[in-house]
Amino acid sequence: MKTTFLIFCAFILLITIPMNGYPQTHKDSLKAIGISIPIIWNNSETPQSSSGNNNYKSGDAISYGININHTRTIYKDLFMIVGIGYFKQVFGIHRPFKFDDPTKLSFYTKSYEYDNIQFLAGLGYSKHLKNNYSINCSLTYNHFISFKQKYTPEYLSNSSFQNSQINHKTISIGRIINVNLGLEKALTKRFSVELDATLPLLTHWGIDEMFLKNYYYDNSQQIGRNIFSIGTIISCNYNF
Repeated sequence: MKTTFLIFCAFILLITIPMNGYPQTHKDSLKAIGISIPIIWNNSETPQSSSGNNNYKSGDAISYGININHTRTIYKDLFMIVGIGYFKQVFGIHRPFKFDDPTKLSFYTKSYEYDNIQFLAGLGYSKHLKNNYSINCSLTYNHFISFKQKYTPEYLSNSSFQNSQINHKTISIGRIINVNLGLEKALTKRFSVELDATLPLLTHWGIDEMFLKNYYYDNSQQIGRNIFSIGTIISCNYNF
């Protein structure tokens, strides 16, 4: 909760900083509120061996969310962006976990997912083109605070249990630095739409104590380790 509070304070500080002190000399200075929908495909892995060998199990999944963003020019074609929203992070990895039933001693996940509050902040560059188009590139930092966790078991043939394990804990599950490149089209003076490709450059996932501790690995309870991710972001912006 302390981490959540500090991040929230930093977010509020960013969006309330007086911007009039910045030298906005560009005639088309940007001030916008937008809604964006990120959709990310990820391939991740976790250690699976019961011995000292480095054996990892990987899996694919698609994660998605929705954000409210504030974008503003800070100098010429440079802009800042801050945002807050919801993001569902999904992992399609088969791994053992602590099932909430003492009679079920050996359960593996089919997949597991985290419902998160997402905070983001970043800097970008916008280049105006002809016919009301712009090319935008940006670097954003994203932080995820989970408030709900769901673990879907890989059902055993002799198991009569058919439900997922759902927890409601507050967990700081991870952070990502993304590079984004997109094309924006102004539909009117006030409204524009944008389509971005996004590539996570640096990804770090935290610890989840629902996963079984393996003493051969220091990171055996880590939520995952990113191998490769790529996605798209669809945005609609109101310019004022």
